[in-house]
Amino acid sequence: MISNFVLDVRITDFEKKGDGMNAFIVYKLITKAENVPGISDRTYEVWRRFSDFLGLHDKLFEKYISKGVVVPAAPEKSITAMTKTKFSFLIRAISATSDPATSREVAIRRARQLERFMKRVIQHPRLAVDCDVRDFLTIEAELPRSSQTAALSGAGVKRIIKSVGEVFSKMAFHMEEGDRWFEQTQSHVEELDESLRKLLHLSETLTSTRRELAIAQESMSKGLSMLASCEESTALARALSHLTETEENAAALWSKQSEMDSIRFTECLSEYVGLVGSLKELFAERVRVWQNWQSAQQSLARKREQKARLELSGRNDRAFSLKDEMDEAVRRMDQLEAEFGDLSKHIREEVR
Repeated sequence: MISNFVLDVRITDFEKKGDGMNAFIVYKLITKAENVPGISDRTYEVWRRFSDFLGLHDKLFEKYISKGVVVPAAPEKSITAMTKTKFSFLIRAISATSDPATSREVAIRRARQLERFMKRVIQHPRLAVDCDVRDFLTIEAELPRSSQTAALSGAGVKRIIKSVGEVFSKMAFHMEEGDRWFEQTQSHVEELDESLRKLLHLSETLTSTRRELAIAQESMSKGLSMLASCEESTALARALSHLTETEENAAALWSKQSEMDSIRFTECLSEYVGLVGSLKELFAERVRVWQNWQSAQQSLARKREQKARLELSGRNDRAFSLKDEMDEAVRRMDQLEAEFGDLSKHIREEVR
């Protein structure tokens, strides 16, 4: 790869498209590319919806998980946020007190999360030059919809079923880690994941508390303002007005502090929790390949036992027909063994 290539991605704007149940948000990506293989040197502007980002993540995950590459986690698709977007217009029509700023705040926060995700993707030397990433950043046309990104899709159900199957596979083939480096690294990752999640919870609690404090002080300032307006004593009314102004300033400070805590701390922690989760998925993929290897070994052993029993019973014709199946089982076992070794090697390189 060219050492001085430049690839910068920013999300600068967003728009709401459609109405009612068909409403969705699209985000404007501006990409600056210089000396990037496969991409012309220029600035690109494209609009992408949230499901497009999830579709890109799924493509990269399926393509690179078996190659030992940590694919950054995409922001989770919240059914609650999706429902707010789709029904916000209806709520505003029914209730005059509804605040559209809430939906805008959700969209702004999601835009920051998506930008963090894309920056993580392009920071990886292999992901940055991937053809799917290139098309995502440069093709102005609308991308094909991915059915796998739906919150409640058939593909999502299949993924759940696959996860359940992997749980039973782990029960059947428990992996005793024989590599000291992997044992220590996985233990460290588990401890890091637990610590980050605890810190994230505390950060979310702190941010929420400061936001509630800002709301409470703003409410108090309004009450003091009303009290000052009806106070007959001029001196007391003036004092109440000063106190109202102080409460308003304090509410603004708490609100600003809550916002900055969310942007600079909580969202960063959430991103690192996602990265650690992606690393754990990589270790889980290694275990899955090992389990398939063990399953192939057992399958070969069963075929050899079956062949031996057939030969002892004089059914040599049937025993001979098993030879091709045994050869295929040996090839499959050797392939999985090589895959396990390569994946272990790539994970070491990726983590280090």
